[in-house]
Amino acid sequence: MARMFNEDALLQAAAGQVPEADFGPETFRPALGALIDGLTGEAALTMPGAWAAVGRLVQSLKRRRILSQLVAADPRLAEGVIEAPIVIVGFPRTGTTLLHNLLASHPAHRAIRLWEMREPFAPVNAPSTWAEDVQQVTAQLVEAGYQMAPRLADIHPLRAQWPDECSWLFRNSFATLVNAFSHYMPTYADWVMDRDMTPDYAYYRLQLQAILSQRPGQPLVLKNPCHVWHLPALLSVFPDARIVQLHRDVTDVVGSFASLCHALQEGTSEVRSDVELGAYALHMLKVGMERMLAARAALPATSFTDLGYDTLVADPLKVLRELHAGWGLSFDDAAAQAAERWLGEGKKLTGRHAYDLSRFGLSDEAVCDVFTQYTTRFHSFLPA
Repeated sequence: MARMFNEDALLQAAAGQVPEADFGPETFRPALGALIDGLTGEAALTMPGAWAAVGRLVQSLKRRRILSQLVAADPRLAEGVIEAPIVIVGFPRTGTTLLHNLLASHPAHRAIRLWEMREPFAPVNAPSTWAEDVQQVTAQLVEAGYQMAPRLADIHPLRAQWPDECSWLFRNSFATLVNAFSHYMPTYADWVMDRDMTPDYAYYRLQLQAILSQRPGQPLVLKNPCHVWHLPALLSVFPDARIVQLHRDVTDVVGSFASLCHALQEGTSEVRSDVELGAYALHMLKVGMERMLAARAALPATSFTDLGYDTLVADPLKVLRELHAGWGLSFDDAAAQAAERWLGEGKKLTGRHAYDLSRFGLSDEAVCDVFTQYTTRFHSFLPA
């Protein structure tokens, strides 16, 4: 299986598909190497899982070459202004997807849709049907993904036209914890959590600039739970970002997150025991808490708005009105009606995820003990 992941062969495969280009900034090479080591040494991939992983690596390398072509054709692309983006963060399973979809439903906002995350840039000389074709293929891939991991449909519903998280763009730098959620790779997870992600955030910004050069719109509404681990890098690249951080009972977060990791891995790997996955998930969240608390103590408080999950669920429209008022943005009747329409449709597809913390060898008491600093700091946004 290791021969399938030969780095030179992967690079050559992508270069063969987009020959007249390069891979852009070389900062991706250590991340690619670390990911390949994790996939071959720790992930315990099945053969279908291995072929799927190889395909994703080649596609990410191909996207890098397409972006390099676009920048070479128009260097001004890298000068595109991204002003005061709205960025939703929070531990996984804290309601970030719900808030993202609600904010993205606003007619005046610009979110990046799932199909755009999967294929961000129309290649040079793309056919007029390119966007339509990508959307159709994305919908087909979503269905295929649910066949490999059927529980994901209840945990994280996907639609080609819905917005999705920016971890898709970070995959093109090979440095995202979503890879560690999707595969059991403790060494890779620690590598990403320890990495200075500033170059990866700079490349993320360049990808957003390229997307907006082809399909404009602002303010951007972005979402990625993985930002929690890397808040200094996020704000160094987007210093005027308006960040909303969501908070939820930590026992729900850990149980739901461990269940998500299991669901992601069961379609592609020989899944580790529930107890191993529980410890793995808890470790990543504990490091995320420590990094986030240190960052929040040092970064400007004015960059952040904190929001409780229960508050969001209890009255979403009230939350939306208050957020927009705080940002000095309009939230009129049309915006409220659009949010209500999404709520009506989204409720048919969300809220069915069942999980049990004890299944993963964890107790409420043990989890609360790990997160004492977090619950003390953000107690006013958590259940009493």
